[in-house]
Amino acid sequence: MIKKIVIIGSGNVATRFALEFKKVNIKILQIISRNKNSGQNLAKKVQALFSTNFDDLIKSDLILICVNDDNIKLIVKKLPNLPMVHTSGNKSMSILDNRSNCGVIYPLQTLNKDDDVNFKTTPICIESNNSVFENDIFLLCRKISNKVCYLNSEKRKYLHLSAVIASNFSNFCYHIAKKQLDDKNIDFELIKPLILETANKIFYTQPESSQTGPAARGDKRVIKEHLEMLKDDNYKKIYKLLSESILKAYGK
Repeated sequence: MIKKIVIIGSGNVATRFALEFKKVNIKILQIISRNKNSGQNLAKKVQALFSTNFDDLIKSDLILICVNDDNIKLIVKKLPNLPMVHTSGNKSMSILDNRSNCGVIYPLQTLNKDDDVNFKTTPICIESNNSVFENDIFLLCRKISNKVCYLNSEKRKYLHLSAVIASNFSNFCYHIAKKQLDDKNIDFELIKPLILETANKIFYTQPESSQTGPAARGDKRVIKEHLEMLKDDNYKKIYKLLSESILKAYGK
C-alpha cells in the first residue's frame, strides 16, 4: 500500500498531484526540483522537505516523476531501484529502465498549478510492469479519482495525441478568434456561449454529426472572404487547412 510519496518536479502536474494526494492523507515526504522557488513553495504547501539534489532522496513507497518528457530518462538514471512512475501521456513505461516496480500514472486533464480541478471526474490512466504494483497504484489513484483505468503505452500515446488535438489545438483556435475580436474592439464575451454550446454537444452527439459552418455547407464564397480578412499568414494557413479538411470530409 502506498502511503508516502516523493515527488520530482514542481510544475503544473506535480503541484496538482501533490495537493490532491495531501487531501486524502497521502504523505508527501519530499519535493525534489531544479526550480528552487516553485519547489520550495510547493513543499511548503504540502509540509514536505525540499531539495534540488537527488543525493538527498528520501526512501518512500513511491517516486512520482512529474517532469518534461525529455528529462524523464536523465532523471531515472540518477534514481535508485525504488518503486516509481512517470506521469507522461506520450512516453512509454520502458523509459523507466524496467525497475522492479515501475509504471505510469497519466491524468487526462489540462492542469495548472494555480487552478483547482475536479480530480474525481478526471480520468487517470495507469500502467505497470507487474500486477501487484499495478494494484497498488490503482488503489492510490482511486483515492483521488473515480475514473481510473488501465491503458498500455501504445494506446496511451494515441490518447495523448487526441487530447492535444481536442484541447490544446482548440484553445489555440480560441486565441486566434480572440485576436480577431480584439483587433476590432469586439468583446470576447460575445463568443463564449457559442464555445460552451459547441463543447456541450459532444455529450449527446458525435462530432461528425454536429459540424456546422461554411466549410460543412460547402460555402466557398464565405471561406474566400474569411481568408481575405485574416491578416496573419499563419492564421490563414490554419483556416485554409481546416476548411479544406472539412470540405473533403463532408464531400463538398
